[in-house]
Amino acid sequence: MKALSVFVVLVACLFLLVSLSSAQSNPVKQERLVFENEYVRAYEVTLKPGEKPASHSSNERIIYSLTDYSLKYNWEGKSSVEKRKAGDVHYHPAGSHCEEPAGTSTARFIMVERLAKPLPPHEGTGIDMAKANPHNTKVLFDRDVAKVFETTVYPKDAVSMHFGLDRLIYAASGAEMLVTTPDGKKTKETQKKGTYHWHGAGLHAVENVGSAPFKFIVFAFKR
Repeated sequence: MKALSVFVVLVACLFLLVSLSSAQSNPVKQERLVFENEYVRAYEVTLKPGEKPASHSSNERIIYSLTDYSLKYNWEGKSSVEKRKAGDVHYHPAGSHCEEPAGTSTARFIMVERLAKPLPPHEGTGIDMAKANPHNTKVLFDRDVAKVFETTVYPKDAVSMHFGLDRLIYAASGAEMLVTTPDGKKTKETQKKGTYHWHGAGLHAVENVGSAPFKFIVFAFKR
């Protein structure tokens, strides 16, 4: 009888651990996982008026707004209403929170969550692409955790040689480009609109070899 009781308790504990693990790894229903590696996890979030996800926990994260909207944030017994426009970037620290639309517009945004694993060490230095190419690149956000750039490159234009940190890139449009590294190696790449890709730190240049301009949002992580 005692052995049976112990077995029941062990089964119950195992079930609880599986449930907790599933709850931590599964996003709320309004979040769609679009990218994940050992350093970051990215979601596209859509919140319609009247939707209110349950409170959930996240690591520190950067938000890029895809539409204009107002959201009510609730965390640690506090709340605030924030108005955002498409292209805005803001930061949230780690912790439990929930949010809900505060207006009549659907909120759509990209959430890039920094995971716990340290970034790999890297060699090399250089100016970033906004300093190297102010005519086609602008800084949207710059804090100790990351720097976010928006770059729009027209046909036959380029982002000249610059140093990029470890970074997640969101292709806001399709792109045909030629990537050049300091050793002179050239690689042609094609990116589809709405895709995400990760690049390690290093020097490189990017030329638009297509017939249409392309736009990228670059989440470059400092730590």
